[in-house]
Amino acid sequence: MTAAPSPAKKRSLLRKLLYLASAAVLLGSLLLSYMQWEANTLKFHETQAPAGCLPGLSGLRILVLSDVHTGLPMLEEAVHMAEQAKPDMIVFLGDLYTDYQRATHAGDYIRQFQKLSAIAPSYACLGNHDMALAGNVERILKEGGFTLLRNSASFITVPRLGNAEFKLAGLGDVREGDCFPDKCMAPADPAEDSPMPTIVLCHNPKGRELLDRYHWNLMLSGHTHGGQIRLPFFSSPLLMVEGETMASGFYPYGEKSVFVTPGIGYIGPGRFNCPPEVNLITIP
Repeated sequence: MTAAPSPAKKRSLLRKLLYLASAAVLLGSLLLSYMQWEANTLKFHETQAPAGCLPGLSGLRILVLSDVHTGLPMLEEAVHMAEQAKPDMIVFLGDLYTDYQRATHAGDYIRQFQKLSAIAPSYACLGNHDMALAGNVERILKEGGFTLLRNSASFITVPRLGNAEFKLAGLGDVREGDCFPDKCMAPADPAEDSPMPTIVLCHNPKGRELLDRYHWNLMLSGHTHGGQIRLPFFSSPLLMVEGETMASGFYPYGEKSVFVTPGIGYIGPGRFNCPPEVNLITIP
């Protein structure tokens, strides 16, 4: 028969368990603090598009913003970065708010978007979180000087590039059933020698799967937050949404390219090894 542990051994075991629990709480608190710090430390990332991505538009500089999620201080910091970057064009790819929130601080957001649109021609599409507050978000963007493209397109001339022209098509959100490329995009025509270069704004990169019949060269997307949490030694982020394989950066899609920005905001406890970004894309 096994003897029962002595009171001294029980106390020793209890102390060890308390030490372990305290260490776990401390490590958890430190990790959460770090994740909050990283989520609020905005990076400026300049990148070059794949060669031949947009014929005739070499040198075009596009500043990409997405997924604010009510992070007004982050948007203010992004404005300062945009002022230094001097892009030819600014795009906002949706999710100004989170859909369970009220459209607060509208005047503050309008002022920040006005500062952006004063830097360069500015365009936007809506994200899935914007749909519940679509009227408010549309008003903020329009009063902020942004052209909202919701299943619509604009034809853009770039004086700095010798009046080079391209088409900019903005789609509604795929997840919310508001994506209708037939309203703003031309069918692909293999017989056409030099179709107009076309950039697509689509909050969710899954929108690419609806565009196989249409002509386009480059899609700009957000939505993924880059995965938010990237664990060391794991090839893909932990929190990818809806089985998406495109987390952040450039990806080939047939002969086309998709760029996904991690965005400047977040949802949940924070970010880990996946900082928020303002992106400046240069067309080679």
